[in-house]
Amino acid sequence: MQVPNIPSNEQHRIVALRRLGVLDTFPETAFDDIVRLAAHILNVPIALVSLVDSDRQWFKARYGLDVPELPRDVSFCGHVVGNDAAVIVPDAHADTRFADNPVVTGPLMVRFYAGLPLRTAEGHVLGALCAIDHVPRQLSQPQLDMLETLARHVTVLLEKRRLRLLLADENASLRASEARLASVFETMSEGVVVQNGTGEIIACNPAATHILALSEEQLRGRTSVDPRWRTVRENGAPFPGHEHPAMRVIATGQRQADVVMGVHTPGGGLHWISINSRPSRMNGAVVEEVVTTFRDITSLRRAAERMAEQDRLATTGTLAAGIGHEINNPLAYVIGNLDLALEEIASLAGPSPSARLRDLSEMLSDARTGADRIRRIVRGLRSLSREAVELEAVELGGVVETSISMAQHEIRPRAAVSIEVSDLPPVLGDESRITQVLVNLLVNAAQAFPSPRPDENTIRIRGTRLSDTLIRLTVADNGPGIPESLQHRIFDPFFTTKDVGEGTGLGLAVSRGIAQALGGELTLESTVGGGAAFHLDLHIAQSVQTAFDQPVVEEPRVGGGTVLLIDDDATVLSTMRKTLAREHTVTAVTDPRTALAMLNAGQTFDVIFCDIMMPHLTGEQLFRIIAAEYPSAAESIVFVTGGATNHVVGEFLSQRPDDVIEKPFGASDLLGAARRHVLRRRQAEQDRNLEPRAAG
Repeated sequence: MQVPNIPSNEQHRIVALRRLGVLDTFPETAFDDIVRLAAHILNVPIALVSLVDSDRQWFKARYGLDVPELPRDVSFCGHVVGNDAAVIVPDAHADTRFADNPVVTGPLMVRFYAGLPLRTAEGHVLGALCAIDHVPRQLSQPQLDMLETLARHVTVLLEKRRLRLLLADENASLRASEARLASVFETMSEGVVVQNGTGEIIACNPAATHILALSEEQLRGRTSVDPRWRTVRENGAPFPGHEHPAMRVIATGQRQADVVMGVHTPGGGLHWISINSRPSRMNGAVVEEVVTTFRDITSLRRAAERMAEQDRLATTGTLAAGIGHEINNPLAYVIGNLDLALEEIASLAGPSPSARLRDLSEMLSDARTGADRIRRIVRGLRSLSREAVELEAVELGGVVETSISMAQHEIRPRAAVSIEVSDLPPVLGDESRITQVLVNLLVNAAQAFPSPRPDENTIRIRGTRLSDTLIRLTVADNGPGIPESLQHRIFDPFFTTKDVGEGTGLGLAVSRGIAQALGGELTLESTVGGGAAFHLDLHIAQSVQTAFDQPVVEEPRVGGGTVLLIDDDATVLSTMRKTLAREHTVTAVTDPRTALAMLNAGQTFDVIFCDIMMPHLTGEQLFRIIAAEYPSAAESIVFVTGGATNHVVGEFLSQRPDDVIEKPFGASDLLGAARRHVLRRRQAEQDRNLEPRAAG
């Protein structure tokens, strides 16, 4: 016996068969009629609609046979599927493929078989329409043609069944979708009204009745130009009905987005709402239906008004704290050098100073007093400190894409954007801060256009390499430009050319501050009528990865300790070195990686003064590396901080309050900390020397 072949498309064929949902279903008259007709036309005792499953042939319709299915490996119809063609067997006893088949030798006694494939439009043979007799016979061509015709009818019935099931599924999905949409419509917190082409409200949801303080009956049939509406613009001026967003959509066919309107309710209240309207059905250019959604922003507007002043104060504090942080470094070396100068004058003057030296000493003392006053003021800004930035290599392409995505709600309805930032090396920066700057520049550019015309208005983002160390990222627009008389104030805090309530005037000031914190710069080029271009200059990441700086080592001092100074500000470092070198052997480096390399090489120090905010490695990062590899050296670290640090750094420093010196510092602060650590180190060495030695 020959077992039927398995077709190459078997997996897809089985999927197509089972998608019909016909297997193991009840008899259907349409299929039964076809097998009865086939049996009478061919004058055979058995006719079947046979569908070949993975391991069986199942009969959807059968005439003259009580068996509902047979194993696939003994089925004649399996050969129709396996050969992808009709199978005609005049005498099974004489056919080596079937002579010993159980359906031939067994009770079914099949001698004659004619099976025509049931082929789908995709080419899958699902089974066969077959005729069977218990005696050998031949089919005439007309009989074969008729059998082929009936097989096509079976295929049509199966296809109709598939389409009915598909339609039923789609209807069920549609009903479920409609139910979900109805549920969303009823439960969403935003108000929704639907208006016809004349502006009459034909549907609304509960949120709309709540926000507008009107019942559904009161809203239905009312138009936007109904005189009973009392609406105002943001500036308090009347908002005419024919200019309401829905009416503008009906007049222009254009979507209206984020329109703010004040609505006087029947109870005398004023609700502020943010409105979006768009056509939901059009007949050519004629709007036949408009959907409007709106949300109540009354509380947000009031909160914004309350927060506006607080925001201005907080931002002022942030700027002041940032300025204070920048003051700390130069103030540190001013105070340090004043202390050194006063000590030198005292040393030169001796017990009987000249009048000139006394005057000079008094002048320096006055300067020292003034510097102390500045230091107290700066330290008073600690509670308003700004976040520190973490510098790393940043790919500009991804940052630009993210920024455009974040600003898209402002850009899309007003302007088109072009991008030219390919083939640029990474820059040294902070990804979130650069994104903040770009989003602000993009939003400003979009809002600079007097009217929303994306087909005419253009914002261009272009990256260029200025030198081996600098990348320039330009955000330019073809808007009206900025008058020369205003350009010198454009980065001033709280300065804005927008209408009252439309801007704080802080965006560009903060953006320039961020650019400078990243070691770069933000500048403007603009002419009236020629648009505006903001240039963000940033350092190329590779260009700042310079070789380790060469340590500056003072000559040893007898009786003193060994001190390591780490600060990226060379002037501060010089002042600290001169102050401490009078008592100690001092090594000074501006790169924390150099310090780490020295410790890795086996060098030891009695005390290490370390700045907190530095490129390459922060003071905290350096400490954690040293603590893991050189625990005794970590105990000798004294942190020097400018004060304006984020809460994470502040929490870290709070764990070592006795080992923190705030800038600006005096000579006594440095010398006292150094003496304390050197003494501690000497005492520890003595204790180790006094420990009893183990017996040999």
